Amino acid sequence: MKISDIKTYIIRNTWKKWVFIEIITDDGSRGFGEATVYSDQFGLINHLKEVKKSIVNEDPFRVNKIMNKWFISSFNRSRDMVNISLMSGFEAACFDLIGKHCGSTVYNLFGGPVNEKIKLYANGWYTDINEINDWGRNATKVINKGYKALKFDPFGSGSGFLDYDEYKKSMEIIKIVHDAVGDSTEMLIEGHGRFNRSMAMKIGKELEKYDNIGWFEEPVIPEDIEGLSVLAHTLKIPIAAGERFITKYDFVEPIKRGAINVAQPDVINTGGILETLKIGAMAESNNIAMAPHQAEGPLNTFITLNVDALLNNLKIQEIFDEFAYPEWINEIVNERPKIHDGYASLPKKPGIGIEITDKINNYIADESNNDFNLFLDGWEKRGFK
Repeated sequence: MKISDIKTYIIRNTWKKWVFIEIITDDGSRGFGEATVYSDQFGLINHLKEVKKSIVNEDPFRVNKIMNKWFISSFNRSRDMVNISLMSGFEAACFDLIGKHCGSTVYNLFGGPVNEKIKLYANGWYTDINEINDWGRNATKVINKGYKALKFDPFGSGSGFLDYDEYKKSMEIIKIVHDAVGDSTEMLIEGHGRFNRSMAMKIGKELEKYDNIGWFEEPVIPEDIEGLSVLAHTLKIPIAAGERFITKYDFVEPIKRGAINVAQPDVINTGGILETLKIGAMAESNNIAMAPHQAEGPLNTFITLNVDALLNNLKIQEIFDEFAYPEWINEIVNERPKIHDGYASLPKKPGIGIEITDKINNYIADESNNDFNLFLDGWEKRGFK
């Protein structure tokens, strides 16, 4: 079996264009993956034109060899998010094809699950906030669905510092959500790398007043490993980060310095399924929990659930699918995650467990479809009205 073609589909999701990968072999077999990268989706397609000639005619069952050769030949190595995302999508598509060929889910190819169901936390549940008390009402809706944890960024378009009014409003939002969900529901506070160390410390000290803070995520810019370490060693709440760490190499220093209590690799951003499992092993050997990031499209939800099944140190999994996906999602894929009381069942179909449909061609994006900007007012709506 040889790879004969690689196709890409850029989909006009309202807040971040999704990139799906399809590999086709000389016997007509197909595998699907996802390579969604923030704000440079069309650059990814151009990059594929360069690397495609070295992949066509390769055996998709030799995925480990292909990925290693690809990474070594990349001059920028882990410093190129477009390249790494494309690698991740290609690798997932290979494992999808292998699983289908063997009649096996991806997680069973790796020895079977240690987690039979996956605990989830809700994200994207606040796209229709119009006034401050809507935060409490929306949080209540999440809990009524059975979720025991939810994540949110209450900091508006803040960057570096928050002024007095911004800070007070952010703290009020957190209190409103807490009062709505109570201490038995984890609140996961998203920082999106907005703050310098002093502002992050001030916010973290305020968060210590709550018993149900699951973590403070990306409190400082992802490059500031020393700042993460200072916060992790000073605050009484867990520090989480990792969605913008690229490959296992970016996790070495944070783990070594005790800068993170929860590791959050994104399967796409970190280099794929194999790379995420290696990061999971690194975290486990240092007694650090895993909570993979997943803010991309529906294929990556299934890819990540396959990874979650294999992680001994899994804490919880991010999910947007019930809250911030467009209404037409069911037209472009043939499966949705099975969610009940805040837990997802593992995919059951061979491969990653999901495929795109022919109707995907009705939702192809062009370069006029912009991604949202986390540092502009109103980003929370993610393009929804």
